[in-house]
Amino acid sequence: MLCGHKDLKESFSALSKKGNLSHGYIFFGEPQVGKFSFALSLANFLETGSFELDGKMLSEVLIIKESGIDCVREIKNFLWQKPQNSAKRTVIIDNADLLTAEAQSAILKITEEPPEHALIILIAGNLNNILPPILSRLQKIYFPRIGKSEIAEYLIKNLSVKQDKAEELALLAYGRPGRAIDLINNKSLSGSEEMAQKFLRSAGFNKSQFIKQLVEDRKEQPEILDRFFESLIVILRKDPVKNHQMIRSVLSRLFLIKSYNVNKRLQIEAI
Repeated sequence: MLCGHKDLKESFSALSKKGNLSHGYIFFGEPQVGKFSFALSLANFLETGSFELDGKMLSEVLIIKESGIDCVREIKNFLWQKPQNSAKRTVIIDNADLLTAEAQSAILKITEEPPEHALIILIAGNLNNILPPILSRLQKIYFPRIGKSEIAEYLIKNLSVKQDKAEELALLAYGRPGRAIDLINNKSLSGSEEMAQKFLRSAGFNKSQFIKQLVEDRKEQPEILDRFFESLIVILRKDPVKNHQMIRSVLSRLFLIKSYNVNKRLQIEAI
């Protein structure tokens, strides 16, 4: 069951039934708000008529998580085959903003003359890292954060979380259902909170080395920077009076990192 985005579900359902789906979309927004889940649910709807995933393998969807040029050949081979169980063959490219320029250029060529039955969905967090021609060719769909009540309801109904716990997790999730699910298993606070604590304790050369490693780790784990910032804010807000200046600095730097193609290492060092 999808968490939130009811309006998008209704819109895409209507577009599909009328045969008005575009050949390509960019689903963008913050991590863990449901972009990938929605894309997979849409592919499921096109193949089975339902947005609700039941764990069965889909034959008309290809999921790409690689970032190099090699993935493009796989996409071409997949899209140029005619669908057997759906009106569309759907390619979902996760973390598309991390694709190399060479890979993006090759994908652009596919979007310029796609097969009639092709549906290409790019999942991205930062549109600044997507080539402008791709941005102009594909429709951009923004995925906002989800309300606390929707997240809590989702946890109660689908994961059998008790109401009090669900409401607590929904509050800590900051509108991101994926984060709430991680928190159930203490995944987020076990790793990212430790990083945030280490950042606050370190100084000088040690802090510089920590930041360097954090930014380098992001290449392999795109979500690590977001979780680090979230945990840092959670820790600082435990004493908002004492930490108000640092909170303002953290929020300011996070805004710049999210909104512009800035040097992430320098922004963190400036906190």
